[in-house]
Amino acid sequence: MSYQPGKMGTAEGMAIVFLLTFPTTFLTTPAVLINEAGALGWLAALIHGGISLLSLLAVLFVCKHVPGNLFEVCEQLLGSVVAWIIALYYALAFSVNYILMLRQYAENTLLTALPMTEFSFVILAYSLVVGIVVAFSLEGMARAGYILMPFIAVTLLIVFILLNPFYEIYRLAPWLSMGLGTTLFTGAKFAGINFGVVAIAIVASSFQNSRTRWQVALFGLGLSTVLRAMVVFFYTLLFGVTVGREKMLPFFEMVRLVYLGRYVQRLESLFIILWVINGLLDIAFSLYFALYCITYLGKLPTMRPLIPVVTILLAHVAMIPEDVVSVMMDYAFVGKTFLNIGIYAVPLLLLAGLGWKKRKKVKIWAAG
Repeated sequence: MSYQPGKMGTAEGMAIVFLLTFPTTFLTTPAVLINEAGALGWLAALIHGGISLLSLLAVLFVCKHVPGNLFEVCEQLLGSVVAWIIALYYALAFSVNYILMLRQYAENTLLTALPMTEFSFVILAYSLVVGIVVAFSLEGMARAGYILMPFIAVTLLIVFILLNPFYEIYRLAPWLSMGLGTTLFTGAKFAGINFGVVAIAIVASSFQNSRTRWQVALFGLGLSTVLRAMVVFFYTLLFGVTVGREKMLPFFEMVRLVYLGRYVQRLESLFIILWVINGLLDIAFSLYFALYCITYLGKLPTMRPLIPVVTILLAHVAMIPEDVVSVMMDYAFVGKTFLNIGIYAVPLLLLAGLGWKKRKKVKIWAAG
């Protein structure tokens, strides 16, 4: 595996963005948004998706004017020390995302499909598969993700249609819920869970041109945001605010209500397979970009020797939390604090650096 990935197109980029932002929807995100914003949780999902899109577009705007990937751009605009700090931040952010997502998917696998299995075995099994997937290169993961995306979108729409008899429109009342101000604040507060969109800028030089990167941002994150908002919306129609905020596995609870007839029941067992594959790819992308940042920090020619070491180390860290509830609380806390740095602070730093550079050029031109 070379240090830099090969050339990728719009399809691969869309898969990277989508699978780094959408899989949390299969976990606790709908319940968290409803708990914070009430019946307008779906609007909060649209808001934090829109903020994440603006953040990514700001970074891509800077990358359009300064050649190279994110860290090379940071070196040119902000200096090598600041670039090193930003790379360290993203190495930690992707590692934290890997740890918390791995633990949640392992715990949920035990709850839904393998209740008698040893917990550590599930963690190690996930880690082994993820390590093997990462070894196949970023392009391979991205192409597999692009194949998976239509299945996710279509199956979600099918579930929404099949659940039609259970919808109650008055569960969305009061129509303004806790108020538009609270909804806006909730969307802005949880924008950090989409920090993974920066992956496009981290490997910016691997895409054909700036137009491809813009298309990836719009379509990949746009699809993720719309589908997440739809999940939260229909989830609210099914359970309402009071019951909906208490569910540990919101989407799983939705699918459990689907009933096609006497001989076609337990449809959620089919979705577990899709859900697990989706989670594995999300965890694999998080591990890849954490390794990419570590490789940059260490000035290493390749990341291949790091794969087994970092995979095993992070898997053991994922076993440290006491239970899944504490992991969910940790993820919500990290999402609205530490991960928000990548959504708000880094783009502002880059825009300020670009503005200073252009201003300096203008002064030199005027003096000459």
